[in-house]
Amino acid sequence: MKLQHLKYPDLPNFHELTDALLRYSRLAAEFGYDQEAGDIIRRIEETLQSGIETFAKIVENPRPDENEPEDWASILAQRPQGRHRLTEKLPEDYAERFLGAFIGRGAGCALGGALEFRGVQEMEDWARYCGDAYPLTDYWSMVKNPYQHRYILGTSEQLTKAYMDSIPVDDDFAYTLIGLLTLEKYGPNFTQQQMADLWKEKFPLQAANGSWGAYWGERKMLQNLHAGMPLEKAGYANNPNVQSIAAWTRADTWGYVAPGWPEKAAELAYRDASVNHRRNGVYGSMFFAASIAAAFAVDDPVEALHLGLQEIPQDSLFAEAIRWAFSVAPEIKSYKDGAAAVRERYAGMFEGHAINNALFVVFGIHIGGKDFTKVIGETIAMGMDNDCTGATAGSIVGAVIGKKNIPEHWYKPFNNRMHNYLNGGPEYVDFDDLLTRYTAQAKQIM
Repeated sequence: MKLQHLKYPDLPNFHELTDALLRYSRLAAEFGYDQEAGDIIRRIEETLQSGIETFAKIVENPRPDENEPEDWASILAQRPQGRHRLTEKLPEDYAERFLGAFIGRGAGCALGGALEFRGVQEMEDWARYCGDAYPLTDYWSMVKNPYQHRYILGTSEQLTKAYMDSIPVDDDFAYTLIGLLTLEKYGPNFTQQQMADLWKEKFPLQAANGSWGAYWGERKMLQNLHAGMPLEKAGYANNPNVQSIAAWTRADTWGYVAPGWPEKAAELAYRDASVNHRRNGVYGSMFFAASIAAAFAVDDPVEALHLGLQEIPQDSLFAEAIRWAFSVAPEIKSYKDGAAAVRERYAGMFEGHAINNALFVVFGIHIGGKDFTKVIGETIAMGMDNDCTGATAGSIVGAVIGKKNIPEHWYKPFNNRMHNYLNGGPEYVDFDDLLTRYTAQAKQIM
């Protein structure tokens, strides 16, 4: 697939249509037509459900695309030539770089999570209202809906500096931890079925307070698995998110355990992501896992991104997008430039897609370089799924510069721990414990 061949359908304003439908149905009932209103609503619901089912069936069998293979052997064959392994052993400064990556991921995730999926103007306005610098140079001083429950155990106010006592709960970190748990239980040759069994055991779907433990394709896969659906169907059935950002929010562990070996990180990410993602959703996970792995062995985060690009099919839509971002990066001077460029070029694309969000990470790293604060501040300021983009940008840059070069105000509120909502584990997991466990896995793999 090339961008020139991608044509999104024209969509009506569903929000206005739905609002009018609701108002008319209530008005009809108030005027004595309650039975007729019910009949009309049922017919519309049946039509919509039929359309969704039709879409679900056709996307289960994508049209063949020789440039976007899905089996591992074909993906390997379509990679560009490059350096697929940078070191033969665990880097001597692994501990410093790992802590930089993990802390960097936490800072970017917490910073973006406070106003996730908000528009650029809305974030600028909120910063002005709060009196916070923008792009942000520290955590938000206030958030909207501070008591709103999030991810089973948390509330939104924990994303502010005054109430932060750890890396706040987030599915991005649940995915990072479940990757580690998978390796610890099954080893680096884990199967997708083993991974799915552990997900069923560890992921709470929803808490009594109404908050969810997983979203999008991950929630749908878990629901399908709990309903008894076999894994080969559970990941894709009724899942419109197979090319979403979610797969690459699960990529970090694979980079952490293959430091300096992008090819291996990409292989592990492929096995993980392809359980419920396809094509560019999978390539996104491979790209970022490889970039993170490379970041442990280079001194420039931009170089890490270039090395990551060597691990995915070179003529895929994802690879085309990353090359475009590299080519225009010198013209992107700020978050406003990046946000405008991506929204113009990829107009119509879902704001949780693997591609458009990846471009924000690329631009944020190009703008900030090794200036950690600038990288995550500029990245999350571009919007869309910005807890994920901030987390990934922070992970890559953190691995390059190490903990010692991340300003203390980004990690001091964490108190050396992350907040965990997975079943059967401690509520807080210490960074020192994570370092020991990740080091053991990395030694085994390297």
